[in-house]
Amino acid sequence: MRAARASAALASGLALACAATAAPPLPAAARAPVVPSEVAVRVDDLERLPVEAREIRPGIFKIEGQGAIFLVNTPEGAVLVDTGFDNASSVRQKQVVDAIRTGPIRTIVLTHSHQDHSGGLRHYAKERAAGARVVAHERYRYMSRHQLEPVAYFKRRYKRLYPRLVNTDPNVDRSYWEVVPDRAVWPGQDYAFELGGVRFEVIAFENTGEGEDGVALWLPDQRVLFVGDLFGTLYPMFPNLYTVRGEKVRDPLDYIDACDRVLALRPEVLVPGHFEVVEGEAYVQASVAKMRDAVQYVWDATVAAMNDGKTVWQAMDEIELPPELRLSQGHGKVSWSVRAIWELLTGWYHDDSVANLYATPPDAVYA
Repeated sequence: MRAARASAALASGLALACAATAAPPLPAAARAPVVPSEVAVRVDDLERLPVEAREIRPGIFKIEGQGAIFLVNTPEGAVLVDTGFDNASSVRQKQVVDAIRTGPIRTIVLTHSHQDHSGGLRHYAKERAAGARVVAHERYRYMSRHQLEPVAYFKRRYKRLYPRLVNTDPNVDRSYWEVVPDRAVWPGQDYAFELGGVRFEVIAFENTGEGEDGVALWLPDQRVLFVGDLFGTLYPMFPNLYTVRGEKVRDPLDYIDACDRVLALRPEVLVPGHFEVVEGEAYVQASVAKMRDAVQYVWDATVAAMNDGKTVWQAMDEIELPPELRLSQGHGKVSWSVRAIWELLTGWYHDDSVANLYATPPDAVYA
């Protein structure tokens, strides 16, 4: 309407007046998608998700559950992304998979070794016996060992956090942590394959928001990117660089590199391992860039605090995200990440008391 009014004004010989009063075009920043600083869901909400299928794009399905499963149908068979949690929900998900797949499962891509993504693998034993390949990160077995060998310790620890989800039975089948991938993928060496005329690319990252064995599956023609937990359980969120359930620190610089790789692909559809599918190239670019920049900010601030002679405790207390970079901390806190960065760079000894170097517990020293 503004353009029509301007044309009429020009026709009337009022070009000068029109130019003086017309509103200038909005700057690009003003038109950018709004990336929220908080999200409405939390990890506990995964327990309430029904097992059901949704078609993301023609032939591409999400089978919802505590750990989502994804299926890509092709004329020559199907590709499966993740296998769900190691509980009853993955049994129901397998039934849905069998109902909607249009051919045999040829490839199973495991985005990482956490049990809500790989735990249902045992339900696909027949498919694997028939020739279905398991594709995963070359660090899949390494990260699996970190969970399997101290499993009794971790199950006690997890039970305090997720009492309804954790099965402490030592005889539970955890064979998914003993799998050797049929095709391991290394960072910097993407694995491309084609099935039924559909192109696939498996991308391995040095590290992600949930560990160093994360891969993504890219469908370049459809511009759909399955990312597992690359960014964490929520989206968007400040990543869980350290999880209080216990695990190796996730290297923030590698996380930033992973974000840059996603941005370079410019996906139209981003498919996290949990909750909603993320639609629209502009929003994907804006949200991934914000998460990347937030982590870069916390890294820079932590390093600056170290160089300025502050203690880790001061840094944890003082470092906050600026308003333009605020993200949900519903599954990853900035203060914990400050300490994670500090200890990633220095190790666990903070040089504040030699008492930390001995076997005497802190409560005996400070009581």
